[in-house]
Amino acid sequence: MTRADRQHPNAARSSALRHDTVPMRLYHEAKQFGAWDPRRLELRQDIQDWSRLTVVERDVLLRLTALFQAAEESMTRDLLPLLTIVLRGDRLEEQLFLTTFLAEEAKHTEFFRRILEEVCRHSGDLQRYQSASFRKLFSEKLPNAMRALLADASAAAQAEALVTYTLVGEGVLGEAGYHVFNSALEGGGRMPGLREGLRLAQADEDRHMAYGLFLLSGLAAEEPGVWSVIDRRMDDLLPDTLGIVSEFFEPYDVVPFGLSLEATIEYAMARFAGRWASLEAAREGGRGAAGVQDPDGALRSVLAWVREQAQPAPVAVRREGTAPIYTFRVGSGGAPTLLITQEVLQHHAPGEIIAALSTHGVPQQLRERAGLRLTCLRAGGKIVVQAPSR
Repeated sequence: MTRADRQHPNAARSSALRHDTVPMRLYHEAKQFGAWDPRRLELRQDIQDWSRLTVVERDVLLRLTALFQAAEESMTRDLLPLLTIVLRGDRLEEQLFLTTFLAEEAKHTEFFRRILEEVCRHSGDLQRYQSASFRKLFSEKLPNAMRALLADASAAAQAEALVTYTLVGEGVLGEAGYHVFNSALEGGGRMPGLREGLRLAQADEDRHMAYGLFLLSGLAAEEPGVWSVIDRRMDDLLPDTLGIVSEFFEPYDVVPFGLSLEATIEYAMARFAGRWASLEAAREGGRGAAGVQDPDGALRSVLAWVREQAQPAPVAVRREGTAPIYTFRVGSGGAPTLLITQEVLQHHAPGEIIAALSTHGVPQQLRERAGLRLTCLRAGGKIVVQAPSR
């Protein structure tokens, strides 16, 4: 993303699409894996399972679903200013991806509304579940940061909006919420339609966060002062993040499903630390120029990112003897592995490596496919991610 990209916004572009760019790879991933319809999810078993829950169990799931629905609706409404900025420049690949981004946010809003109406049987006002910290973030700070882009398209304003939207709203809080959902519903095959919708929505969010990191790395490359903006914004949003988590648990003397405030706070803080690791990688990606990078620094950044994505499973990395290959092993036993060649670490900045892994759905694959073996290598000057042929 360069200044030249923003010139001649109305000129017809005659050059071919750049299919190897991060936004275009994300666009292709969205077409392949994001084509799901909330209305086609089968919810009959979910309705039966809901009727068997206790009053407190229902209230916890209703509260969580209502908060997700309100957050997704806010994000659907608030994304448009970012599209406006992209439309001002010759950034066609980003424009194509953002069509899927907005459609997916709308789809998530529809999904959680359907769960509320058909499973929870609740179509009334659920604003009582929105705590003070939730309203401050999703009704004030998020929309204010995004709408400010209509008058101020500076790198600093974009960075503040992106941190709020993608890294904290979708990243830290979204992933903490999915963690609570998964912890409550795991085992016994309970509410399969809801679990399937959550899995699909979370895969969409992985692409959104990859795009946010891509934009932040470009902004950092343009304006060195952007990093201090990111730093301040993350500090500013941490109290709201912890407040939302803490206030969620306040109404319950005993929380069902084995959930606890302490464990959820710990998970949210791990996500916050992971976002910092991703930001550091994005910063290095912004600094890096073509040529040889610092492979040890790249290895540390990528390892921090893989650990953040794989939590709570442990991640270990080792070099394969004298071969120029590093193996990242997630968990133990038949755990999935990711192989990254030394050449990738030498010739690509951490942010670029992480973006490539994200666009190929590596985080989701490592979480879901035991025994998987992925390879990340360099071919034709580009990063290639491959799975063994079947």
